[in-house]
Amino acid sequence: MKTRIITALAAILVFTAVILLPQECLVFAIGLICLFMAYECTYAMDSAKEVKIFIYIGTALLYIGIIADVFVEYTSYMKYGMYSLIIFTLMFMALAVKLHGKVNCKDIFSAAFVALYITFTMSFITRIRIGGGLFAMLTIFISAWATDTGAYFAGSFFGKHKLIPHVSPNKTVEGAIGGVLLSVICCTAYLAILNNSPIGISIMNNIGYSRIIVMSLVTSACSQLGDLAASALKRDSHVKDYGKIFPGHGGFMDRFDSVMYIAPIVYLLLMV
Repeated sequence: MKTRIITALAAILVFTAVILLPQECLVFAIGLICLFMAYECTYAMDSAKEVKIFIYIGTALLYIGIIADVFVEYTSYMKYGMYSLIIFTLMFMALAVKLHGKVNCKDIFSAAFVALYITFTMSFITRIRIGGGLFAMLTIFISAWATDTGAYFAGSFFGKHKLIPHVSPNKTVEGAIGGVLLSVICCTAYLAILNNSPIGISIMNNIGYSRIIVMSLVTSACSQLGDLAASALKRDSHVKDYGKIFPGHGGFMDRFDSVMYIAPIVYLLLMV
């Protein structure tokens, strides 16, 4: 537990430094994280060398296309993202033909879906940062990390009933409830702090307490679902963690599996 807490504190310091820099730095950082996550997933899935290369190229292509929409023309219609998605699809269709008989097509398209899932969901962090501001973006991380923390400690001290043991044997019903409760408390407290702040908070000024409570309930539940989905992939791939870059926590995929899942949901609840 000590290693886990120290790593979490160090990661928070780095995260704080990144978000205080110009938003372009965050855009670049999210892009790098997407590539790291794609790397971790392809190695967990033991993808063929050619598939890995295409995954990295495809991830970068999709992210650049989506971000181009944000910077060039911020609209709900993702024109450049659509172009990059078409190219991405054609790339993997061609790869499936080229590697037919050498690599199972199911493995190719499974890896392609993982790359699409990572890039699409993570890009909403950037979209919220640019379209809604820093304080709106922080809602994603507060909900996800509060859920993770609440679930960890509630499960450690009170956990008795297994949640879904065949997917994640350590998660408990008590932990899931603790995660939801801490998410609601932290998100509500965060809004209260913003409401009493003398500075303008952009889109967060229009969020009421009832809305933030509903949002934190939904995002906390979805955060845990995202964590379980990533755990299911790990079990099928026979790995404990996606990486070792964060001692006690695993890799980037282990740390962002819940964040990436709720980012589009926060975007819908706050932005649309």
